[in-house]
Amino acid sequence: MELKKIVIHEVIKEQKSDDAKSFLSNVLLTNEHKTQRLALLLNNAFSKDDVVYGIFKQDKNEFYFRFNEYQQKLSGDAFLAFTQVVTEELEGIMKGKFMARGGFLVFAEYTVNTVNFIGVYLIRDVEGMLLEKNESEHTFAVNLTKYMDTNKLAMGCRININKLEDQDSNHLSLIKSGQNDISEYFYEWIGVDKPESNKDYTNRLFGIVSDLPLPVHPTEGMSYSVNDIRELAFNNIKSSASRTVNLRQLSFQLYGDENTIPDYVREKEIEIDSEFRYDSKALSRFKRIEANKDGIRLAFSRGDINEKVTLSDEDSSVVILTSKKLADDLRTKINQK
Repeated sequence: MELKKIVIHEVIKEQKSDDAKSFLSNVLLTNEHKTQRLALLLNNAFSKDDVVYGIFKQDKNEFYFRFNEYQQKLSGDAFLAFTQVVTEELEGIMKGKFMARGGFLVFAEYTVNTVNFIGVYLIRDVEGMLLEKNESEHTFAVNLTKYMDTNKLAMGCRININKLEDQDSNHLSLIKSGQNDISEYFYEWIGVDKPESNKDYTNRLFGIVSDLPLPVHPTEGMSYSVNDIRELAFNNIKSSASRTVNLRQLSFQLYGDENTIPDYVREKEIEIDSEFRYDSKALSRFKRIEANKDGIRLAFSRGDINEKVTLSDEDSSVVILTSKKLADDLRTKINQK
């Protein structure tokens, strides 16, 4: 990571109060080892926490307007001014949110693997204990202290500058805090739009489950077939009373490890929300279809229709199977003596 600029402001607000005010830094933090480590720790949160994707709303979006102003100048003074103005904007939004709670706002501009980012993170301090050693008296004293817990972000947003300049979708990635009311005001402040639908995410999940290495059946000792794992995914997803898919939960149900799907998504750079409401029609692609007629037995998932299994429009008696693995296996078995 190459850190370019970093600054911290504070929105001071307690829960169950409409009063809020800002404490604004007058200068950027020094770019040194400590601030570089802070920026790295905050950026790494996107590989640990649940993430949702989106794009900027461009109409009546103060954050986006001020961000564009900064992009025209890119100086340290412009970065400071941009962060000060949008912090005051968040202060105004939080005044109308009775249960909202303030915190420290860290703004960082940096590059990771030639990709340019601006990260915005809301961090709250937590109380801890500090041991002080008195060597002359050979004793220790226990004192209370407060510190920023970078491992538990309240919420955060990372702007992918490269994607934004290329007008690519999902140039915003946001960390979910699990607290819907607080998340909503943060998304309102950034001005987040969702261009991709739950249908897109459900279809994307079908590809993920199909491509991941097949797990071993816990009692039979053999790997599931791809149709079996799709069917298992379908049944687990359909059992959700809230009609939602949580990738970590599904990962544990299918693979016995809540990180299998999230890790694969990050490795392959697949853009899919960590939790979303499934689309019923797209989910039906996971269901198994079986046919056993004329001495031939077929079993496949509905999602394979028109990709691996195609019914001919010209001849109603013709079924076209497209699978190199199946064709190779058939040739081997047919040629066996």
